[in-house]
Amino acid sequence: MGYTHIFSVIAGHIEAIILAGGYPFLFLTVLLEGLPLIGTVVPGHVTIIVGGFLARIGILNIWWVLGIATTAAILGDFLGFSLGRKYGMPLIDRLRKYFFIKDSHIAKVNDLLAKHTGKTMIIGRFSPFTRALMPFVVGASKTHINRFWLFNIIGAVSWIGLSVLLGYAFGAGYHAVVGYFGKVVLIALICAILIIWGYRFVNVRFHIFRRYELFVLGLNLISLYALAKTIQDATATTSFMASFDIWVNIFINSHITPFLQSCASMVSYFANVASLASIGVIVSVGFALQKKWRSSAIVLLSLGSTAFFVGFMKELFMRARPDNALQILSDYSFPSGHSAVAAAFFMIVAYIAASKIVSWVWREIIIVLCVCATIVIGLSRIALNVHWASDVIAGWSLGIFLATASILCVRYVAGIILRNVE
Repeated sequence: MGYTHIFSVIAGHIEAIILAGGYPFLFLTVLLEGLPLIGTVVPGHVTIIVGGFLARIGILNIWWVLGIATTAAILGDFLGFSLGRKYGMPLIDRLRKYFFIKDSHIAKVNDLLAKHTGKTMIIGRFSPFTRALMPFVVGASKTHINRFWLFNIIGAVSWIGLSVLLGYAFGAGYHAVVGYFGKVVLIALICAILIIWGYRFVNVRFHIFRRYELFVLGLNLISLYALAKTIQDATATTSFMASFDIWVNIFINSHITPFLQSCASMVSYFANVASLASIGVIVSVGFALQKKWRSSAIVLLSLGSTAFFVGFMKELFMRARPDNALQILSDYSFPSGHSAVAAAFFMIVAYIAASKIVSWVWREIIIVLCVCATIVIGLSRIALNVHWASDVIAGWSLGIFLATASILCVRYVAGIILRNVE
C-alpha cells in the first residue's frame, strides 16, 4: 500500500474534505482576524472570498458561508474590543514590534476614530491595515458597549456580504473558464493570483522580501503554470505531450550512442534522489552549525517537500514507464524524481550563491552551472528511456516551484518570527 496510496485516497476525496473542514476553517480564520496582533497575519478576508467561490461552484452552501463568516466576524471584533477595553494601548506598544505594526497603522485608526466611531468600525473593516487593529483601539477608547455592538453588526454584515459576493461572482464564470483553460490550469491561475497578492501584501506591510526575490516569485509562477500544464496534459484523453513523448522516445532510441548511454547512466547514478538529498541534509546541518537558520530551513524544506510530492504524484497518476527503458525500475514514471530533486537542489544553490557571492563573475558562473546540471540530469533520464520527456518537464517544474515557494515561505516566517535569530 505505502504512504503515497493514502495520499491518492485523500486526493480522490478532496471535495468531501473541503466540505467537512471548510466551515470550521472559515470560522477560525475570520474570528482570528479580529484580534489585534494575530489578525495582522491571518488571511481571513481571502478565506471569505474563497468561501463565496466554493459556494458558487456547489461545494459549500452559500447561506452557511454567510452565517458562519458573519458570526465569526462579529465575535472576533468583540474579542478584540474586549482586549482593548481591558488592557488598552500599552499591550500593543509592548508587542507590536513582533507583528510589524507601524505607528502609521495606529494613527490611521485613531484618525478615523476621531471623526466618527461608527464610520471607523465600518470603514476600518475594508482596509487590511486597520481591520485587526480597529476593534482593539475602539475598545481602548472606552466606547460604550451598546454603540460598539450596533456598528459591529452593521460592519460585519456589510464586509462579509460584499466579500462573499465577490467570490460568488467569480465562481459564476468558473465553468466557462474551465472549458477554456482546463480545471488544473485554472486552479494554478487562482493560486498564482493568491501568491502575487500575498507577496505584495506581505511586502507592503512588512518589507520582508529583498529586491532580487521578485525574480524568485517570477520563477515560482512560471514553474507553477508549467507544472499545471503537464498535469492537465497527463490526465487528458487527447494529449499533445503524448505525441511529443513518443517522438522524443523514438528519436533518442535511434540516435543515442553507447558512449552517451554510459554518460547518462553515470550521471543518473551519481545524481540520484538519495545522493542529492544526502548532500542537502549535510549542507543544511552545516548552515545550522553556523547559525544560518534561514539557509538551513530553505534547504531542508525544499528537498523534503520535493521528495514528498514526487512520491505523492507518482502514486496519484500511476503512469507507466517506457517499454524500451534501459533500466528496470519498479516505481511509476510521472514525474521524474531525479529531475525534480535536481531542480530543487540546484535552484537553492543558485539562490544562496546569488545572495552570498560578491563577485558577479563567479555568481553568474555558478548560476549557469546550476542550470546546466539540472538540464543534464533530466536529459540523462530521457536518454536512458526510463522517463518520458513530459515526466522530466514536470519534475523540473515541480522542483523549481517547491524550491522557490520554500524560499518565499522561509523568508516570510523568518521576517515575522525569527528575524533576530540569524
